[in-house]
Amino acid sequence: MTRITSYCQTCTVKNCIMLKSFGQDDHVYKPYKHHYEFKKGEMIFREGDEISGIYFIQSGVIKLEMNAETERPFILRLIGPSHTMGHRFLSYTGLQPYTATAVEDSRVCFIELGFFKNLVQKNELLQEEIRKIFLREIRSTEVKLLQIAQQTVREKVAGILVHLAETYNYKQTSMGIRVHVDRQEMADLAGTTKEQVSRILADFDQEQLIRFRAKHFKYIATDKLREIAERHSAPVKDVQQIEA
Repeated sequence: MTRITSYCQTCTVKNCIMLKSFGQDDHVYKPYKHHYEFKKGEMIFREGDEISGIYFIQSGVIKLEMNAETERPFILRLIGPSHTMGHRFLSYTGLQPYTATAVEDSRVCFIELGFFKNLVQKNELLQEEIRKIFLREIRSTEVKLLQIAQQTVREKVAGILVHLAETYNYKQTSMGIRVHVDRQEMADLAGTTKEQVSRILADFDQEQLIRFRAKHFKYIATDKLREIAERHSAPVKDVQQIEA
């Protein structure tokens, strides 16, 4: 972890809940705001740690995972710029519910917990933004549970590809995306094995639903893959219906 200098006025994340609540005038919370850079593979916080503040992702991709005593870690999801971590301070435990690790070099904005709690109590708009984050997270977890219970391996891998495309902001008019997620991590996201992921990726490639080499996905047929992923479960896109 490296401390860096960053300013709200030049931040590229324009839908940050702090900017929504206070605008670009950050003098109110500047003394309590810190910016850090985490290298690929570096842990930001561990499951069970006491929550010390709230994190806003400025750049990069973070994986959120829960650890089991006898099995591989279960990756809940990947999150990118504009997402928030540490908002579970409102829960009764006050402990981090998952481990956050940088999938690639990432920058985060961190606001100290005591100060942020006071902001939430005094600012109704900020309270509403936190409420929306909770609702999106609850819906995302519900969808994940349905996927594990109902989807075939093919449907799960299709859903992970859509998730990667959304996390890395894939555009069909671009040169594709280079993801920093290996096959084992894709398997941990899908709740399957690395070998099954590789086989399904090869099938999708033959069906011209994707074009890829290693971690570089040159083409992803997101609409068709979403149809496959949602065939026997609640639509993943429902998560987005809660206003950002």
